[in-house]
Amino acid sequence: MSLWTDILGTTKSLFQISIGGVKLGNSSGNLTVKDDSNADSEITVSKANVSGDGVVLNSDAAESGADWKLNLNRPAAGMTADLTLTLPVGPGSPDQVLSTDGNGNMAWATPTSLNPLLTTDTTTVNFDSISPVAMFNAPVGSVIEQVRVVIDTPFDGTAPTMSIGVAGTASKYMASTQNNLKGTAADVYGSDPGLTAVSGSPEALIATLAPDSSSEGSVRVIVTYSIPS
Repeated sequence: MSLWTDILGTTKSLFQISIGGVKLGNSSGNLTVKDDSNADSEITVSKANVSGDGVVLNSDAAESGADWKLNLNRPAAGMTADLTLTLPVGPGSPDQVLSTDGNGNMAWATPTSLNPLLTTDTTTVNFDSISPVAMFNAPVGSVIEQVRVVIDTPFDGTAPTMSIGVAGTASKYMASTQNNLKGTAADVYGSDPGLTAVSGSPEALIATLAPDSSSEGSVRVIVTYSIPS
């Protein structure tokens, strides 16, 4: 009679697993739950206790193209106590980061500064570079702190010149009189513009070069900028 009672507990919409262990699955003990179309189905539990050290998302991934597994693992060594991480109640705002109160309670926080204190861009300008030479886009809100020209190979033209600025204002950040392309190798020329922050849209910096028949010459233009908070 007990056998028939167990069978009565099995229907198309309900399968009751008896106490004593799960024996379904492959030879490795893997339990797979399928729906009517033999596709993987959901499992609903009040709490999942995983005895291993990780959880695998997209476990049946083809592992090619954009279809890959995502493994979430605990540290392999170094833990000295149980750890509980509690996630925030909402998705946060753009550019926020997860922070902790020291007890595992996570919250979204806005960093004091989203940018390095100083950022440096380097552009090489050679005697045969096509002028104007595109350098980089200074972000909105950035302040050009310094412009340095380092002579790697002196230009050999009659009176080569170079200025640093933007279209329409070629000498905005360094005038041609503030550097000497015919200087000695390793010479450094500088400008500290002290202008207001870039506004409206990113600013495309350019080097305007007049090699004046130079057949050799190479310099590095090093621009340092910040984004004040």
